[in-house]
Amino acid sequence: MAVGAPVLFIPGINCSARLFLSQIPAIWKHRPVMIADHRTGSSIGEIADNILMASPPRFCLVGFSMGGYVALDIMRRAGDRVEKLALISTSARPDDASQAAGRAERIARLSADDSDTWIEQRFRQLVDPARIDDRNLLGFYRQMALEDVGRDAAVRHLIATLDRPDARPTLSGISCPTAILVGEADRITPPALSEEIAETIAASRLTVIPDCGHLSPIEQPEAVTQALLSWLNSDQRPH
Repeated sequence: MAVGAPVLFIPGINCSARLFLSQIPAIWKHRPVMIADHRTGSSIGEIADNILMASPPRFCLVGFSMGGYVALDIMRRAGDRVEKLALISTSARPDDASQAAGRAERIARLSADDSDTWIEQRFRQLVDPARIDDRNLLGFYRQMALEDVGRDAAVRHLIATLDRPDARPTLSGISCPTAILVGEADRITPPALSEEIAETIAASRLTVIPDCGHLSPIEQPEAVTQALLSWLNSDQRPH
């Protein structure tokens, strides 16, 4: 029987509840599971507020990629409601000039209805190089992006992330047990960004997943599931 505060998952850009299909059954055996609807809101702060309004008083929080940006904003706004925190493939830093230019280019392409071509090209950047020709994984990613999330929400997400706040000044104030996961071959949010977060959050544990790019919940689902179960079931102490 599931007991304790529910686990609230926040997906990333072009990602839906499907991203966590491999993790949900295992987590559900221990805790109730919720998937945040991150599709509305014009800023990271608005998305965070919308999720908080629909969330229970206490919960464990898992943020993937852009969902990690939202999770860190939730910690700033209502950290006392979060029992445990997990950050997957994310960063506490705002975009630099090169990253902002890349987002602006993606916004333009999506706005011009070049969705399908862009999704395939983006997939090849997201996954471990050994998976760039994995048509099954690409089909799964395309289904999330085009059918579940849609172009309009993806554009809103890209715009929201352009102006996201720098979360680094708030990291040292996070005291709940925190799991930090990143793929060893993540080219979008490289491991150094997760290391930076882990060095600042006292009660944190970093897991670097081998043979894995940015989309760890579907690239290496078992490794992610086991790391999250360990996080949920451990009495983590500050390092």
